Amino acid sequence: MKFGHAFLEALASESYPQHWVDKAIHYRQLKKILAKVRDELIRNGYDPDRLHQLLADHNAEYRLETDSASLLRPKLVVRPSLRTLSGTLAEAEASRSSSSKSDQTDPPVSGCDEPGIDYDGGGGGRGRGDNEDWVKIPLNSDARFFGLLQAELAELDSLQSLERQSMKDEIHALGDRIARLAKPRKGVIKLSKSDLYRWRDIFELYLAAQVFFSTNEAAGGVRKSEKAQKQLVWFQDEVNKRGLPQRFKIESSAVAYNQFLALNATLLQNLQFQELNQTAVTKIIKKFDKRTSLGVKTAFPKAMYSAHFISEAISKDICAQLAREVVSVVPQLLDYTCPICYSISWLPVRLDCDHLFCIRCMIQLQNQNKRFCPLCRADVVQRANESHVDEKLVRYLEQWFPKETQEKQRQNEVERRKELFGIYAADPGGPQCTVM
Repeated sequence: MKFGHAFLEALASESYPQHWVDKAIHYRQLKKILAKVRDELIRNGYDPDRLHQLLADHNAEYRLETDSASLLRPKLVVRPSLRTLSGTLAEAEASRSSSSKSDQTDPPVSGCDEPGIDYDGGGGGRGRGDNEDWVKIPLNSDARFFGLLQAELAELDSLQSLERQSMKDEIHALGDRIARLAKPRKGVIKLSKSDLYRWRDIFELYLAAQVFFSTNEAAGGVRKSEKAQKQLVWFQDEVNKRGLPQRFKIESSAVAYNQFLALNATLLQNLQFQELNQTAVTKIIKKFDKRTSLGVKTAFPKAMYSAHFISEAISKDICAQLAREVVSVVPQLLDYTCPICYSISWLPVRLDCDHLFCIRCMIQLQNQNKRFCPLCRADVVQRANESHVDEKLVRYLEQWFPKETQEKQRQNEVERRKELFGIYAADPGGPQCTVM
């Protein structure tokens, strides 16, 4: 299936909003103009094979320049000699030369006297390392081609900006809503409903899914839409397997979760639309080079550096805001894990090097006469005392991780009893004292 047909089918099959489809790359129209570019070049004597040789010999250049309004101004220039003139003119000159037996040299060429050829003087028209002026070959169709393509990319840029702002507004509102729903309970006596642990489990799975970005060294960076879709499906399946939506205590949490999924679906659709149009641009530029041999594959992206639609992934800044304003409103246990025992850092001891460990692991290090921080090797362990307990973080952990801190306290008590009274004191269900 030819790409033009496949492109239209993809636009129709993905349920894109109509105003998106209206602003998509008009691939078939560009292809029609491209045919006229080829015809115009051939009429001027520059068929693809001839142009390929001239460009390879540095006797011709095709330049994509921008004017003061940042509009693309394509320009084909050749060296002012017989070998770089159009085939028709070259043949005419050769014919005149051969008819005059007494004249053994080529007649001088005047670009101003030849129809359809202009000299491109000045510093901007210099050749590669010499002072010879280039001759500009006037073309019309290529200007139409790049004018249309640039205008459509500008429209897509504008559309992307509007969609990005819309999603940013949704993210901000959703972050505020989830922050209220996942707010910790107020005290022990006055209990209030909270979905803290449900949201924490959901966001833990979301972070593990790495829907739009991968932190894996082999495949790091922004994901392609196909992979992002698979990761998003995996995330939803895992959430449903654990029955997290059904375990919400607050009705509004289910609504917020559906909004979170819808936001991700919108971002995925934006990414798919962007990739589809980026492919269309790549394909039409490749076809331009194939039909004309003008070689703009490298020059075009550089000339269009301001077109964010073809140079930036829309998911980049949106995902950053999503992580900052939504996912991060529910702190994750991983951020407060002791690097020695891999459980919550309770009670948190902040060494002079600013690294954090649970008090139990720090006491064990000191009892073993260890001196150096396990992370940075600073000589700070033996200097730690009760003043190094981060009281502010203690209150924070009690508030946001009540289950984990209580479990860690229980484990610490068991370890303490074991040290004082032996191994049987650590297990309440173990052998009982039979002395009495």
